[in-house]
Amino acid sequence: MLISRKFFKSLLLSVVVLFGSVVHAEDTTTAESIHKKPTGMFEEYKHIPKTEFAEHEKLKNFGIMYGLQWIVYIGSQHETIKSHGSWHNFFNNPFHPDYDKDTFDYNIFKHSLSGELYYQYYRSRGYIEQDAFLWAVTSSLAFEFAIETVTEVPSLQDIYLTPVLGTIVGFGFEKLSLYFHSKKTWPNRLLGYVFNPFTILPDSRYGYVAMPIVSENFKGVQVSWSFE
Repeated sequence: MLISRKFFKSLLLSVVVLFGSVVHAEDTTTAESIHKKPTGMFEEYKHIPKTEFAEHEKLKNFGIMYGLQWIVYIGSQHETIKSHGSWHNFFNNPFHPDYDKDTFDYNIFKHSLSGELYYQYYRSRGYIEQDAFLWAVTSSLAFEFAIETVTEVPSLQDIYLTPVLGTIVGFGFEKLSLYFHSKKTWPNRLLGYVFNPFTILPDSRYGYVAMPIVSENFKGVQVSWSFE
């Protein structure tokens, strides 16, 4: 089922709503205060944003995702590339974007899941939500115009659907992952990894932080630890 231009334009308007919905205060806890394994009862699993990125870090983060996109594309589309791919396509197709003829459900589910992984990857690098969305857009464009063009022209639906729906799904999955990780039991932590596989990376910007305690007789932070 071909997505109509009217439908595409209506979806385009929702990006404004999406971008505004992720504008809220981020936790400002420093990276030094987090740890990967729970040690006490009064801790919460959180995303810890990185305040500054050097240009080479941004290029490195993007380059890793771009390399992973190539690996997945070649691995999953080997036969299609072999029969229809060419360097002529790679350099010529970017100048002829068009609406693809994939079914509506295929466009919605496949590309939202791809975009969700883009979003979660950049969040795991420490980007705030707005920037993770923008980098998901960048990675989506890179795939459409500098990878998939080996076999086909860029898809106008995918350019939009992948990062926008992906960010919506990724935003929700990240919240679920943080919730399950904070429960600390191994079944819950397993679900935390399922909803956000990038939390398993040792250098991800997720970890346990001490929670402030406010009660009738006490205000502050209670710290506890255990020895293994």
